[in-house]
Amino acid sequence: MTVRTKARGGNRKFRLRLAEGGWHRLRPLAVLALLLLMLVPAACSPPKPPAESAVSEAGGGAATDLFTAVAWVNGEPVADGEFRTRMLELRGEVVAETAKGGADPAAKSFWTSDIGGRTPLGLLKEKTLDLLVRVKVQQIAAKEAGIAEDIGYEAFLSRLDAENRTRSSRLRRGEVIYGPQQYSEQTYYRYTLANLTLALRQWLAEKDGDRSGRPLDDERYEAWLNRQAANAVVRVNPSLYDKLSME
Repeated sequence: MTVRTKARGGNRKFRLRLAEGGWHRLRPLAVLALLLLMLVPAACSPPKPPAESAVSEAGGGAATDLFTAVAWVNGEPVADGEFRTRMLELRGEVVAETAKGGADPAAKSFWTSDIGGRTPLGLLKEKTLDLLVRVKVQQIAAKEAGIAEDIGYEAFLSRLDAENRTRSSRLRRGEVIYGPQQYSEQTYYRYTLANLTLALRQWLAEKDGDRSGRPLDDERYEAWLNRQAANAVVRVNPSLYDKLSME
């Protein structure tokens, strides 16, 4: 996957490694766990106010900037808020990985320290972009297949808000709801991606001529996803991407 950034003085290119592993590779057991979450009734008590968005923890991110594109994958924008929240989810992985290389996570300059020619912050941004490339190519394919409609981050947050309002209303009426009283951004993001992935695997199997009703198996789906991610056209917005930080 080649990433291009547009800046004064011409284009600059750099190569990103496709992420291996991580929560975005939703195996059947992981998908099942997410779906079982919906089958567990929540206590019928007034819901607590949803936690403040974690976006601000990843280097700022005012509400007016949530939907500005940090990058584009095959023309589909990756929103600032979406990118920053995924950075938070991958933060622990990067801390553990770079600590093995001698970095001190307790140091004030940890995120900008040089470790073999790169910084933990740089690695975190690369991993986040790798992950979101894989997410976006799945979302784009689902939209083209008619499985999903609006795959933008603003629409996602609107659906999250609507879902949480519905849950609050049902709890106030004393009704039983399944799953959490309120979804966090992270939990709902994973849940909706799991559902999209299941539907996409089913569609791809049928497209390949499989009429058994079974979704595409792990190996074939992973091969398809790797091809889509490797061939994706990715552009980053340097005015935002270069300024992302963990401070």
